[in-house]
Amino acid sequence: MKRSLPVLLALAVAAQGGQSWRQEGSNWVYVEDGSACQNPVRVKVVADVRLSAEAGPSSGLSYAWTLRGPAAGRQEAQRRLQAADVKAVQRGEWCVLTALAHRSMLHDGGAPAGELRVTLPAGVKECRLETSSGSLRAKGLSGEIYAATGAGSIELHGLSGNVTARTGGGLITAGRVDGSLRCLSGGGNIKVDRVAREAVLESAGGEIYVGDAGGRLRLSTAGNIRVDNAAADVFAFTRGGLIDVARAGGTVTAENGSGGIQIGAARGVRCESGRGTIRLSGVSGSVRATTAYGQVIVSLSAAQHLENSILATGRGDITVSVPSNLAVTVKALNETARWAGQVVSEFSEIQARSQDVGAGLPVVAYGSLNGGGPVLMLSTTHGSIYLKRLR
Repeated sequence: MKRSLPVLLALAVAAQGGQSWRQEGSNWVYVEDGSACQNPVRVKVVADVRLSAEAGPSSGLSYAWTLRGPAAGRQEAQRRLQAADVKAVQRGEWCVLTALAHRSMLHDGGAPAGELRVTLPAGVKECRLETSSGSLRAKGLSGEIYAATGAGSIELHGLSGNVTARTGGGLITAGRVDGSLRCLSGGGNIKVDRVAREAVLESAGGEIYVGDAGGRLRLSTAGNIRVDNAAADVFAFTRGGLIDVARAGGTVTAENGSGGIQIGAARGVRCESGRGTIRLSGVSGSVRATTAYGQVIVSLSAAQHLENSILATGRGDITVSVPSNLAVTVKALNETARWAGQVVSEFSEIQARSQDVGAGLPVVAYGSLNGGGPVLMLSTTHGSIYLKRLR
């Protein structure tokens, strides 16, 4: 004789639990809760509905599984759930919980029609969370975390260990991660408020935002990239959009296929844009900034230590604001042809040396301020160069 669903579930989980039914309009809702796996060291949860996991006071794993779907009555809803299955198996250090719903319990279009909530012991060393559809949420967990969803969003909050998060195209948000972080999205945005160690964030097309990073950042997308504060090096690449790094404790390496680059403060800059304006301020160390089509606008500070640097554009102006007390040697080359390309300087020590500026010949300017220092080389092939006194 075929056993009823509650009996099958109880045998699979081997733990006490409860089941209930309720009706919400044309939908029937089935709720089951249970517990299993005492003192697991590592946990894996696999589902095909929305999935959330958080730390709790218990020494075992507990869950609450909710399914909803349209049905003419309770009998039909129970029949559809005959193919649903939830079970937990403990093998050594691993506790594996699976919760798979029947396709008939999914809404039109394949949207998730349920949720699995899991509470884990606080001391779990490794946790793998996987759902084929629907969003995924992890909160307050320790140890190494792996979270993956086929298409939904991922939320990460208050995680103590190293984290890897993957989604086929949804949004990834991280409130606080005390370890390292790796996020991969097929096209959604990635937003990280705080990560204590190194972070690698990659999206096929979404925007990337980082509020505060304690380690090195590697960022790649086809949209905008914004970093408020990074304690170490930043590597940022986008095929188009804006790269904006407000502050970095290390070197910023930025590549933009078609868009602007802004850096507020960094201990070294390596940036390149195919088509876009580059703006730098408060930078120190060695600075190399080039754009094929766009302006280069730089504001230097006497408080920052400058090393040999190069600023160049293929088609556009270069504007550099220099403090009066900065020790620097400037070499500028304007190769503009067919029009009066120029070098305009507010410093008497640095003036154009060409004798035939109006003929459109290359213009060269060089000189030293405050006895000279690191060499700042400026070059444009079609534009003007402006040296301004920063007051």
